[in-house]
Amino acid sequence: MAWFWQRRTTDKPAFRVAPRGETAPTSKVDVGSLAPPVADFLADACALHLILASELAQLASDAWSAQDADDLMVASGMANDRYRALRALLQDYEKDVAGALAAPRDTLRQHMERFTTTRWYEAVGTIYVVTGFTRDFWLALAGGLPERVRTEVVPILGDQRDEELLFEVLKRLLAVDQRYTSRLSLWARRLVGDTMLMCRSAIAPDVASASDAEIRLEPVFTDVVAQHTRRLDRLGLTA
Repeated sequence: MAWFWQRRTTDKPAFRVAPRGETAPTSKVDVGSLAPPVADFLADACALHLILASELAQLASDAWSAQDADDLMVASGMANDRYRALRALLQDYEKDVAGALAAPRDTLRQHMERFTTTRWYEAVGTIYVVTGFTRDFWLALAGGLPERVRTEVVPILGDQRDEELLFEVLKRLLAVDQRYTSRLSLWARRLVGDTMLMCRSAIAPDVASASDAEIRLEPVFTDVVAQHTRRLDRLGLTA
């Protein structure tokens, strides 16, 4: 069972998603203290965007229209550009880049396998959710990197309009048949827990194993989930 659904003692508050419009208390935690060593951060981010690039290319190949195929392929190229840019930074810390990517790639791939679906539109919804959710989380973690690295990483991870491309694909789909709205809403809700676990695997190991890990992560996830909710709201989906 996922860590944040397990029974807790009274001194460990349960994870709570902030209501719409409520400001997330991220100022109450040093988000940067959650960040792993630079090499680990870069390896995780590289592996993530390598996987996203591959998934988007496959979605483009299976697309229902030429416009969808084009948008998804452009988004795949953007994920690949991020991978190459992050890989170039990683080379400053790891001589064997492929070896450094092996473990995070396997871990993230296992997480992605939990999102497996035979429905193309659900697969697009998965990448829309995972791309935005992980971007927000990794950008928060970047606050703990040395300034030189942080100033290079933040622009790489920032949205280059790929989120809008995925939004347009889903918007066209929902315009065809409103029945997709309820199906995608349900699917998106199912993704949140495992996407959190994906993000959690990227934090510093000593933080992940600490007794107060949930308390330190709660305000970060509250903020990220609030942004996730706004993305779904744009599509008329219920988070």
